[in-house]
Amino acid sequence: MLIDGKYTNTYTSTASDITPLYRLTPNALLMYFQDSFARMMTIHGLAAFDIVRQHRMWVITEVQMDVQPTVTFWSEDFTVELWVSELTALRIYCDFRIVSRRGSASVSAPQGRDDSEVLIASGTSQWNILNLDTKRLEMTDFMADRLTVVPELMTGTHKKVRLPKPMLPVMQMVHRVTRLDLDFNFHVSNRSYVSIALLTMPEEVLSSQTLSSLTVHWLHETYLDDTLTCSLSRTDDGACLHTLTNAAGVVVCQLMSRWQPQPVVPDISEVLDRATL
Repeated sequence: MLIDGKYTNTYTSTASDITPLYRLTPNALLMYFQDSFARMMTIHGLAAFDIVRQHRMWVITEVQMDVQPTVTFWSEDFTVELWVSELTALRIYCDFRIVSRRGSASVSAPQGRDDSEVLIASGTSQWNILNLDTKRLEMTDFMADRLTVVPELMTGTHKKVRLPKPMLPVMQMVHRVTRLDLDFNFHVSNRSYVSIALLTMPEEVLSSQTLSSLTVHWLHETYLDDTLTCSLSRTDDGACLHTLTNAAGVVVCQLMSRWQPQPVVPDISEVLDRATL
């Protein structure tokens, strides 16, 4: 649904969307946000299958996302709301919110349903149009009369977040790209980079903490059978810096993640008793 330039769509979580601590996974957050972006652009005749006829392709280059410790169970509905918040000569900025109608309050009050809107995640993203023939960025003027700009920012500014230089790695792993990592363009999917990078997170963190923010810079394309080395280092303020390099030593993707202690772990009886939802 598109109203006053803002697009909303409601999804139902599946089992694979949920972490063992009952949070939407980073992959799910990115997937549903990007699916909504594609649906909104389809309404405007600017979907990937529309612009490919003009030898153009959408490219997402950056995401900044704050994640709230909102409990999400299997088969629960949540809504993605997004809008174009700024349109420059070469860039499209799209801000978004992901909300639930049943928040953490109902976990401690199973006798009644809490229908207030509870924030799951919010943030902003940067997109470009790539010319498939020249491999150069294209001007956005051809879409200016189709998109409504809603100047509401979910971050303080659209200024690019500068990630710190990697320190000595505390963990490192090597990943060879498989077909499961690829998208329909035969490149490594942007969500696959995130999943590969987060494999370096220590188990003691994943078992007791929940993601609070994520910044991703996608820098270069990689392909089937490419070798990616993912290094995890810590910043001075405790954030996790994930750097993915290819066999030539070129950084192809970089992430910064922050984590916070899990505030509440729901009792299994609350998870199984769907009548309280």
